[in-house]
Amino acid sequence: MLLSQQRLSTRPLDLARSLFFNNKREVKDSKNKEEEVLNNYIPHQYHYWTGSGREALRQILINLMNSGIKTIGVPAFTCHVVLDAVKRAGCLPIFYDCGIVAEEKVVSKIIGKVDALLVCYNFGFMPNMKKISEICKKNKVILIEDCAQALGASYDNEPAGSFGDYAFYSFGISKNINFAGGLIASKKELKIEVLPRLHFLRLFKTIIEVLVAPLFFNKHIYPFSLRLLKKELKKEQEALSYSLPKFAQRIILFQMQHYDKILQLRRNNEELLQKILNSQNGFTTTQKTKSSALYLVLLNQNREYIKSELLKRGVEFGVMNTFRCFDDYKLAKKAEQEHLTFALYRSLKDINLVKEVLLDVLQSNKNE
Repeated sequence: MLLSQQRLSTRPLDLARSLFFNNKREVKDSKNKEEEVLNNYIPHQYHYWTGSGREALRQILINLMNSGIKTIGVPAFTCHVVLDAVKRAGCLPIFYDCGIVAEEKVVSKIIGKVDALLVCYNFGFMPNMKKISEICKKNKVILIEDCAQALGASYDNEPAGSFGDYAFYSFGISKNINFAGGLIASKKELKIEVLPRLHFLRLFKTIIEVLVAPLFFNKHIYPFSLRLLKKELKKEQEALSYSLPKFAQRIILFQMQHYDKILQLRRNNEELLQKILNSQNGFTTTQKTKSSALYLVLLNQNREYIKSELLKRGVEFGVMNTFRCFDDYKLAKKAEQEHLTFALYRSLKDINLVKEVLLDVLQSNKNE
C-alpha cells in the first residue's frame, strides 16, 4: 500500500554530520553556506530560531503587542496550533473566510477591523500575495506570512516569506524539511523571549523517530502503527516554547543544502499528477503560483467514497485532522469537509501507480 504520508527528508548522514561537527574550518565554511542557503529560501535580514513554528508566531505577536497591535485577522481554515499561538500571545483573533488559500476580496472585507493580518499557505499553496500585500500596505496593516508548509513556494517568482513584514517557518516532522524547530524571518530586529532549551530527552526522541520512521511507515507494519499515529494526533498539542539547540539547527541547514533536489522531485511528481485532475477534483492555483509541492490536494464532495476506493486499490489519501474550520464559514467548512492529501516526496514508480489508480477512481466517481 502507498501511504499518504511523505518519507522523511532527514538522512542519517545529516544526523552524523551535525553530531561530529567540530572542525574549525568546517564551521567557518558552513556559516557561509548557511547564509547563502537561508537567503535562497528565507528572505528578510533578520532570522531567529525557535522551538517550533507556533512559537515563532507567538514571538512575532508578542513583539507586535508591545507596539500596540491588538487584533489579528486569522484564516477560518488552517492548522489549529495557529489559533493556539494567537491566543497564547494574548491577541484577539478576527476570523476571515478562507479555503485552501485566502481570497483578496474576502481580505478586503475585514482589513479595516484588524491591526495585523495572518495569511497561511495551507498545504504549501499561495494566493495572490501581490494584491493582498497591497491591501495591507494601503490600510497600514501588518502582514504576517505563515510559511510552515511553503518553503520553496513562490508567487510571480517572489518567494514565500518575501511579501509581508514577518514570516515564520516550521521544520517539524511532517514539514518540507523535517526534524524539529521553527524560524522567524523579519525586516526589523525583534526582542525574543529567553526560552528554555529544547530538553535533551525530547531531542533524543526526535532523533529516534527519524531513524525508525522507515520501519514505522513500512507497508506491512503501518496498519498497526497507524493506531499509534492517530492516538498521537488526538493528543492536546504542546506549545513547544523552547529555544532550538545548535545541533538541531545544523540538521535543518544540512538538509537545506540539498533541498533544491527534494523540491524538484516533488514538483515533477506534482506536474505528472495534476494533468489528470480537473477543477472538480483537484486543487490548483494560478500560473503565477508555484506551490512547495508538499502535497497533491483533492477537493471533492464525495470524499469518503474516493478515499475508500483508493484504499481498496492500495493507495491511501489522508485527511489533515489538525486542519479545522474555526467557525461557520462557507469556504473554510468546504475545505475541512472535502480535502484529501497525498505527499509528493516519493519515487516515480510510486507516482505512476498513483496516477493510474487515481484516474480510475475519479472516473468511477464521475459515473456514480
